[in-house]
Amino acid sequence: MVARRVTVVMSTNRVSPYLPEALQSLKDQSFPDWELIVMDNGSPDPDGVRDAVSAVPGAEVVPEAGHGVSIPLNHGAALARGEFLTFLDDDDVWLPDRLERFVTALDAAPDAGAAYSSVDFIDSRGQRGEPLFVAADETRRDLLAGRYPFPNVVSVMYRRTQFLRVGGFNPALHYAEDTDLTFRMLQYSRMVAVPEVLTLYRRHEQNVTRVLPTELHDASRRMIGMQLWGAEHHPDPGVLEDVRANLDALDARDSADSVGVGLDRLRRGQVVGAGRMFTRAVRLDAPVAVREVTRRVGNRLRRPAAS
Repeated sequence: MVARRVTVVMSTNRVSPYLPEALQSLKDQSFPDWELIVMDNGSPDPDGVRDAVSAVPGAEVVPEAGHGVSIPLNHGAALARGEFLTFLDDDDVWLPDRLERFVTALDAAPDAGAAYSSVDFIDSRGQRGEPLFVAADETRRDLLAGRYPFPNVVSVMYRRTQFLRVGGFNPALHYAEDTDLTFRMLQYSRMVAVPEVLTLYRRHEQNVTRVLPTELHDASRRMIGMQLWGAEHHPDPGVLEDVRANLDALDARDSADSVGVGLDRLRRGQVVGAGRMFTRAVRLDAPVAVREVTRRVGNRLRRPAAS
């Protein structure tokens, strides 16, 4: 088969009601030199998946045994023939110039391992909403240190060689797989921003997370702990410094959030639950916890009393 410049990998475990729209947004791309690999990740209706994907000429459907998120995406990446690699969720929508803008950006920055763009939400009815992520051309170290948020995987195009070099997604993780990948990517190459919206991320009942913020923080903290181990052996000592700064920033954010949750529980009379959150806030970052309590209580005292 003729190699394409871009390989698009999709993993699906269903025939999503949004799948035809996602595939159509790929077919509508202004950049024509791409291939599509769809990983059927244990779908109960494999014939339905094949029928839907048949709307894309030349698309390849590969059976997968239902292995979570990371394994089928890594398998698809291993089968890819393109110079560049990007991932399309079965319910998202791409703007028509997404591939073209990414390829142009990476061609202009041969030292970059990936490019990323802004992302807006879209709802179940197709109504475009607020931004999910706003891309800005920050330095590699600013991103690595957590001074700016990491791009979501739906907003990224990778150089395939760089994706494979850092090992792809970590199958041992159940949350923050794309954050973990970005950490490893940034340790060895920069990422270039395309500061415009190129992806619409679908938010609907089936993909709303049921995970508590504290669980996400703890999972992220474990993941960054893994990055610290690798950074200790990195030839650039600045990488270790930046990863430590990222962990500190994560703890500070969660400390402030925990104070907010604790005060809310206290107002509801949930004294024990409030105490747990205040204890968590102090354990994570005591100075931030004190400042946040002072700020929030002060703001509340300054509010005019309701008449």
